[in-house]
Amino acid sequence: LRNARGELRRGGTLKALRVLEERGYWRLPEPRAAAGESNRRRPRRLGRPVEPPDGVPSRAGQVRGLELVEVRPEDDGLVRTWNELMETEHPLEDARMVGRQLRYLVGSDHGWLGAVGFGSCALRLAARDEWIGWDGPMRRQFQDRVLGMRRFLIRPCVRCKNLASRVLGMVAKRVGADFKRRYGFEPWLLESFVNTAEYEGTCYRAANWLRIGESTGRGRNGPGRPAVPRKDIYIRVLNRHWRRDMGIRPKSERITALGLEESLDNAGWVEAEFGTAELGHKSATARLVHIAGAKARAPSAPFTECCNGNRHGLKAVYRFINRKHGLMTPAGILSGHRRRTIRRISGYKTVLAVDDMTRLDFSNRLGCNGLGQIGSNQTGAVSSGLNMHSMLAFSETGLPLGVLCTDIYASHFNTGDKAHDRPIGEKESVRWLNTFDELAEVSEWVPGTRLIKISDREGDLFELFDHRRRSARNVDLLVRACHDRRLEDEPLKLFAHMESLPAMAAATVSVPRQRETRGKPGEPARAALPARTAKIRLRWARVKLRPPRKPSTRHMRPVDIWAILLTEPDPPAGAKPVRWLLLTTVPVESRRQALRCTSWYNKRWRIEEWHRVLKSGCRIEAHQHQSAAALAIAIAIDAVIGWYVMALTLLGREAPGLPCELVFDPLECSLLEELQPLVAPDTMRGQKKGL
Repeated sequence: LRNARGELRRGGTLKALRVLEERGYWRLPEPRAAAGESNRRRPRRLGRPVEPPDGVPSRAGQVRGLELVEVRPEDDGLVRTWNELMETEHPLEDARMVGRQLRYLVGSDHGWLGAVGFGSCALRLAARDEWIGWDGPMRRQFQDRVLGMRRFLIRPCVRCKNLASRVLGMVAKRVGADFKRRYGFEPWLLESFVNTAEYEGTCYRAANWLRIGESTGRGRNGPGRPAVPRKDIYIRVLNRHWRRDMGIRPKSERITALGLEESLDNAGWVEAEFGTAELGHKSATARLVHIAGAKARAPSAPFTECCNGNRHGLKAVYRFINRKHGLMTPAGILSGHRRRTIRRISGYKTVLAVDDMTRLDFSNRLGCNGLGQIGSNQTGAVSSGLNMHSMLAFSETGLPLGVLCTDIYASHFNTGDKAHDRPIGEKESVRWLNTFDELAEVSEWVPGTRLIKISDREGDLFELFDHRRRSARNVDLLVRACHDRRLEDEPLKLFAHMESLPAMAAATVSVPRQRETRGKPGEPARAALPARTAKIRLRWARVKLRPPRKPSTRHMRPVDIWAILLTEPDPPAGAKPVRWLLLTTVPVESRRQALRCTSWYNKRWRIEEWHRVLKSGCRIEAHQHQSAAALAIAIAIDAVIGWYVMALTLLGREAPGLPCELVFDPLECSLLEELQPLVAPDTMRGQKKGL
């Protein structure tokens, strides 16, 4: 047996001989050891602590001479230094790495800052194997192409912002060539784990690693071994053609399109949307279907009413919602619905993915654990609750296709520092990048569908535009501008530059109704106004945005983007004039293209309608659970029910000729037919009634 370089595979052969010995095939001599030594592995060490680095600056960009130093077996001093760091400063201490290995020390003019170690990847990893899409034989054939980052250490004495993500980026650029030189072939994927009980994985996300799921906690050796903590799994792609090189079928060939009308079947929609949720056991999924079905029959009712007073059924509901299991998360609840949403998306040429955040007020839950601050009034009284950031998919006509993701969380980031000094991964605004990554993953399933991510002014982040340029150009952005940014090669800033252009076209846009708001100090009251059609002037141009001067972005390159300015010269009395500045990666070179982008942005209000359905129709703020985790599970169930209610309403408007039996049972259809002459006589035409 020989490796890729033609060398004999001694280590693997010796291990195989010992495994076969354990299975009773033969009896081998005892391993030989030098006189006075045991067979236990003893790594070479310095015998003293590694000198702490001196004068390390507070930011990675200021570190002098930052470099990766490869640790080769023949470099005795480097080997001892690496081992000493792991034994004394890494949580795993002397735990052994296996397989083909590479080691690096993180060096600088200040001293040793950390260390990195690579070895074989996990033998079996459910979330990774599903993400890759390989079967058993293919996994055995190509598993060597997945390299595991088994050790990653930034020394505890080092306090340097962005150093970890900088080192991860340096490693990703170098490890492929170093591995090929030593072992004769290149890895295509890097794999790593993050213990979320101690770390958040911020540096991985900042370095373009992708979180693909969670481990089961069994460890490398599987069942029967001591359990280890569950960890988040991160992947870094080194070869962008890795699926093609493995011969894995594209994701688009593994799904079939699903029509929205098929998804709204009255009899089986709950089973279809929840029945394939991944919750760790089929009994948990069956319980989810039962609970969702009861809640769907009375969306605004509490669980006590949904269970018809059955205390055993109610106890089962609360036991399910409070179940502590790694897969019992909003993402797990939505997993089956998300897959069906992707199938619905695949049936359209263009789909709008709208993301937005709403605040959920649970101030009256005095004993609820895990809530955060969501705001305060002019008297200083603090409201507690949760934030809910979601992304919904819509057709170009505004029909809701499903919920792609929802993140229900309490604010937890440290607000002591100035926000603009922190990198995006350490701020709550990173959620806008997370939803983009979610949509980029969806795009792999639907390559024939154009995906447009639409956000309001809160999503106007230079880091988002830069992230899209670096990671996924197959997903377009459409964001309403909030910041008056500097432009490359232009004396004026963004807003002034666009207003200096002559009007290029006229059009009309629909403006949603304006709700009445009470006045606050420094903010006058606003009267309620009905929905209206506004006459606007259009201007558009291609601009190059310069990065903000803050430390975390000033090193980035300018971003090319299209800007569309909509202004309303003559608004009606009491109405705020329309003044939208939209930024998009979609080319805008004509009136038709500008109006299409404007029409897309108009659909952004549909997600706010969904929020109203959740708060008024499903009454998600009335849940009485005593922990934020339980509230998140209940709200995730309501999220799908709210989508169904909204889809029924809008589908009835867009396609009134659909058969009534599509969403109502025969008895309900008969009742509607009897009531129709009384409530809507003009719709009676002597034929089968529709929606």
